[in-house]
Amino acid sequence: MPLNSNSARKVEVEIPLQSPLNTPEQSTRMVHKSIPKKSIVTGLEKMLMGMIMAIAFTLMTISISLEINIASTNRALQDTKASILSTTTVNSNLQQEVQELSRYDRIYRIANEQGLKMNEANVRNVIK
Repeated sequence: MPLNSNSARKVEVEIPLQSPLNTPEQSTRMVHKSIPKKSIVTGLEKMLMGMIMAIAFTLMTISISLEINIASTNRALQDTKASILSTTTVNSNLQQEVQELSRYDRIYRIANEQGLKMNEANVRNVIK
């Protein structure tokens, strides 16, 4: 069918009333600009978290060193107690030996072997 009429056809075209905000030149410029992202954690908060971590690490280190110090002190205390116990045992044994060696019959026997005689006038009684 040939077009018999010379009348123009109606074509509906939407013409925007405003010019577009971004022209092609502006859109390429926007791509190259860096858009600052909002950080969830600010610099001050990062610094505070770092300080808290440093303090926690320091406290842990001090705690461990104190525990080591306490353990070594307890070991030294046990060694000292053992030394005191052995010295007390030695002193007790020596005191018992002194008691055995200072018996009257032993002293009298040694005096007779040396040729000493008992003279009551020369004897002095010592009271402990």
